[in-house]
Amino acid sequence: MLRHELQLRLKVNLNLLLRNQVEVLIHPAQELEQLLKEEKESNPFIEEVYVSEKAQRFFEDKRFPEPRLRVHPLETLQKNVRAELEGLDLEIALELISNIDEKGFFKGSVSLIADKFGVSEEYVEDIREFVLTLDPVGVCSKNLLEFMEVQVKDLYPDEPELLEWLRKLARGEEVPEEVKLKLRHLRWTPIEEEVSVPKVSKVDAIIELDDGELVGYIYEELIDIRPNRAYMEMYSRAKGEAKEFLKEYMERYENFRKILSVRRDNLKKILDEIIRTQEAFLKGEGNLKTLLVKDVAQKLGISESTVSRLINSKYVKTPQGTYPFRFFFVRETAGGISQDELMREIKEIIRNEDKRKPLSDDEIARILREKGYKVARRTVAKYRDLLGIPSSRERRQR
Repeated sequence: MLRHELQLRLKVNLNLLLRNQVEVLIHPAQELEQLLKEEKESNPFIEEVYVSEKAQRFFEDKRFPEPRLRVHPLETLQKNVRAELEGLDLEIALELISNIDEKGFFKGSVSLIADKFGVSEEYVEDIREFVLTLDPVGVCSKNLLEFMEVQVKDLYPDEPELLEWLRKLARGEEVPEEVKLKLRHLRWTPIEEEVSVPKVSKVDAIIELDDGELVGYIYEELIDIRPNRAYMEMYSRAKGEAKEFLKEYMERYENFRKILSVRRDNLKKILDEIIRTQEAFLKGEGNLKTLLVKDVAQKLGISESTVSRLINSKYVKTPQGTYPFRFFFVRETAGGISQDELMREIKEIIRNEDKRKPLSDDEIARILREKGYKVARRTVAKYRDLLGIPSSRERRQR
């Protein structure tokens, strides 16, 4: 009933609407460029997707690791959960995820999970609510309304009044047209079909040593969408139905510019924070220091989920090599073992393996234990994911 009511009220005539704005935060540089070009083909208000020649020249990296061609949303979620949580919190999060249906809605029992791990229901709920904020957004929602509320909070953090409008719409009450337009961007299910991920050769950011000082650049500083002045003028003169028709495209253009600005400004601030905190490592003079997503989010005044999306699936080329953004987010050391040290060891072991018979995570863990590191297979898998290194099956060369 709820879904039917919302579908009737959110139906539009345009063939292509603005994709979920969260996607614009998530996509790495090459995919972002392609997304903008696709929007230009359907939106007359975009005259040109401008990409500086410097972007093509400086941000290419021939050594860039090739990601898997097809990725299921659950793979992305589990990777993000493992990057953000550990210990009991991680075990509970994975248990929650194991209790979702094929669409991503939670169908298990919070009380049973609480009993299983010997914690309170409130504790499990806190973990569930955190999982809701990770990419893909809303997995583990209990129902459609909660999933849509999660999306509204994520897309429009400065417009809390939209939550009440959404609830009114769900009850069958009338809402303003401008509210309907915003709510049209919401998805119906947390998990959609697996997506193709193109092989890429561009990094998303660069950190260089310039006369002894570290300087950071992001791809977004060299890319922009330029407006079609003729359509802008046409829109300013239009009236009635023509005005209303053009308004849809105009708002899509403005939404893209807004989210690009959010992405550009915050990704640059995150890069600057990485440079400040990890200066010693980037100069080759020391190891990585503790850097947490929640601390960066608090300092920037944005949500943890936004920071998580911005750093997800993005790479930075540094004087010490090319790494995922997440590589620089390090928890405090546990058991006297530095995460940075473990990552270096794992990377070195994989670099020297037989490419025709690549090592499994179990075999890498065994080698590490022989070197004196007390690590489990799942620890190796977690850090291998953070390094952006595929599984042994995907690394095998024939």
